[in-house]
Amino acid sequence: MWSLTFMANGKRRVEWIPNEWVEEIRPLVEQGREFKEATAEVFAANAQLLALWRRHSTKKERKKKT
Repeated sequence: MWSLTFMANGKRRVEWIPNEWVEEIRPLVEQGREFKEATAEVFAANAQLLALWRRHSTKKERKKKT
């Protein structure tokens, strides 16, 4: 017997997976991990862009004041 642990509505959940389902479920779990990693990369890139934009905007404001 296998278990699938995940968060839902801020709570940790555990679902027990029968052995005969493992080969079918495993690729789906891997796809979910890949999606989660890709989403995290997009969020990180957006945060970096926001930081660059903020720095750039602040420099423009300083130049206008002088």
